[in-house]
Amino acid sequence: MTGRLHRCVDTRLRFVDMRPMTEKEELISAAAIRVFSRYGVKRATMNDVADEAGVVRQTLYNVFANKNEVIDGAVRYYMRQTRMQTLAEWANVESLDEKLDILFSNTVIAPWDIIRATPDAVDLETGTHGATTAALKDSEDQMQRMLVDVFEPYAGVLRPMGQSAETLATYVTRVMLGLKHGTHERAELLAMLETLKTSILIMVGEDLPS
Repeated sequence: MTGRLHRCVDTRLRFVDMRPMTEKEELISAAAIRVFSRYGVKRATMNDVADEAGVVRQTLYNVFANKNEVIDGAVRYYMRQTRMQTLAEWANVESLDEKLDILFSNTVIAPWDIIRATPDAVDLETGTHGATTAALKDSEDQMQRMLVDVFEPYAGVLRPMGQSAETLATYVTRVMLGLKHGTHERAELLAMLETLKTSILIMVGEDLPS
């Protein structure tokens, strides 16, 4: 158990953002997420974010120069929290089946629900809003590295197929993004994720859940 705990801590540290957020950036980014959820990204103002964060406008502008920077910060903060939550939950399970369920729940299903409940959020999540392009790309890269760690124990099984932990991680990441952005019905999303999980388990030789 102690070994698993140390491995969890080491893994979580490895997946911290390359540009860590300051305490003030995290405070404002978390507040911005609440404001965007309430008013929508387009209607939300810098005043709204400052009021929600409990800071004066000058403090907000000292941290984030404009609304686009606030949006970028909010996306980075949300994605980072999602990754850390996923890693923490992975530490409590052993099977690949359970890890995939956690991954899909935190990084696909929960964001899918939020996007459809928040005005204008689709533009943020798909990267069509210019302020989020870099943040989403960074998050995708981090997610692929997390999955490489998960699939690395199956490298010997994957190699004869001409695959590797890296290629499988890239494939799964891209499929998850496609499902999150391109699926319009929740039941269809859940069904497609179940199909994705089954295909992964079969590919690496794991038993299917009963």
